[in-house]
Amino acid sequence: LMKTIFLLPAYFKYVSIPLILLPVLVSILDIQIFDDRNVQKTFFEFTVSLAFTSIIFSKYKEDDEMLQQIRLRTTAYSLLVGVLLIMTKPLLNYFLWNQTNNFESAGSIIMTVMFFNVLLFYKARKELNEAIENEK
Repeated sequence: LMKTIFLLPAYFKYVSIPLILLPVLVSILDIQIFDDRNVQKTFFEFTVSLAFTSIIFSKYKEDDEMLQQIRLRTTAYSLLVGVLLIMTKPLLNYFLWNQTNNFESAGSIIMTVMFFNVLLFYKARKELNEAIENEK
């Protein structure tokens, strides 16, 4: 028996699509929802991070031990990307653009980590599906 971990229902992947599209459309159309731009930016970072989280932790029909292993590996790699971003971004800002007090917000870093997690997971899942198809 495989030890199960808590995952969201599969339909959460589809519920998250509007959560990603809303900030994109508002940015493209230059719509001001909140009076303060920083509040709007924080809200959108939260919304996109929530969408990526629901994609990452949603079930799949073929959820098995291999998919759990892929999920674990991609989470570790995306966490590494986040740590590298936290360490290198201030240095790059200072040395390349001579900016001293320009730090990334936590929401931006979380959103980047989640984006890489989704990207790496779907890439690894596609490779797994191709390997299974080649065996047939």
